[in-house]
Amino acid sequence: MITELVTLSVLIALLVASGLWLLKRQMSGKIKLPYKRRDTLNTPMERAFYQAVSRAIGADYYLACKVRIADVLDVAFRQRHARDQRWWRHFRVISSKHVDLVVCEPGGGRILLVIELDDRSHRRGDRKRRDRFIDRAFSSAKLPLLRFPAQGRFDVDDIRQQLSPYLASSNTEGSD
Repeated sequence: MITELVTLSVLIALLVASGLWLLKRQMSGKIKLPYKRRDTLNTPMERAFYQAVSRAIGADYYLACKVRIADVLDVAFRQRHARDQRWWRHFRVISSKHVDLVVCEPGGGRILLVIELDDRSHRRGDRKRRDRFIDRAFSSAKLPLLRFPAQGRFDVDDIRQQLSPYLASSNTEGSD
């Protein structure tokens, strides 16, 4: 029994030591990491939509693209401790998802609304489930989320008209 415990302890020590050695090599740059650069941040359709929305809102607002949902929404209750599984369970779901556009006050100030461009991938079952969750999450946070269907050409006036109720209220709130 003691021999087995010693053998197990030695194996665990070797595993820990080899893991630390690999981590040290990776952090020091001696191991090549498997990453490569992407050529563009957005698809051509997303770039065309970004330009149309940008023209629709004008220079009075800041438009951010491909924003992580966890940078827009917080988990409503406080994390009690570092291993608070209830908090982490809710955070993990939003930390790996992104929205297409976020409209803010100038300089990345107060978030006014979020915009999603729904291309044909949003017809897939997994995307429909994701979209329903995202809709519920933003609704519970009381942050407007607008969805636009992907098109060959985007009508700036139509986009402006759909966004105006959310932008007009931000202009009147600050003028006291």
